[in-house]
Amino acid sequence: MTMSELRDLNLTLISEAHTILYDYRLLEILKKYGNPIVHGSYLLNLMTWRDLDVYLENDELDVKDFFSLGMDMATELKPRRMSYRNESIGKTPNLPKGLYWGVYTTLKLPDEWKIDIWAMDSDQIRSQCEKLQDLKSKISEKNRLIILMIKSRFCRHPEYRKSFFSGDIYKSVIEENVKSVHEFSKWLKDNRGIEQTTEP
Repeated sequence: MTMSELRDLNLTLISEAHTILYDYRLLEILKKYGNPIVHGSYLLNLMTWRDLDVYLENDELDVKDFFSLGMDMATELKPRRMSYRNESIGKTPNLPKGLYWGVYTTLKLPDEWKIDIWAMDSDQIRSQCEKLQDLKSKISEKNRLIILMIKSRFCRHPEYRKSFFSGDIYKSVIEENVKSVHEFSKWLKDNRGIEQTTEP
């Protein structure tokens, strides 16, 4: 994709996410169960695929109430499927310690969206938000376009979200001056041991 196309895609996806949050009342639903905080690529203005991340701040939310939230989202958002995790029990490395809904929905939008809802305590939320705000402050218009370019090329890589993550893309561009898809491919090999024989 050209830089202009990446800019347009980012704006289109932000507009669609806004529709989910407000027109389809996701934020209104979430406010019944805690303090919702939209984060991730929506907040960073770095969207390349239909994935929306929301934290739900609540120090006392239990499983019963979380399933009530799931019912409300299923009714309003009409997902084709939803997935649940309890990482307060699972404690999977690199995941928050909390309750999770993954919601897959199309509504009347052009394509399916995946919505990640993480309910966590205030301490975790504060830590995550501080990190994200620090990252946001380091994003310039120049490195924004480089990040969008790399994300759009690597979002379907078989090791993405397994052996490397969006944070690796941000780090490589902002802190280590990676400037292209080719350079990020080399960064993956050098830092994560991921070999590629062809471009993603």
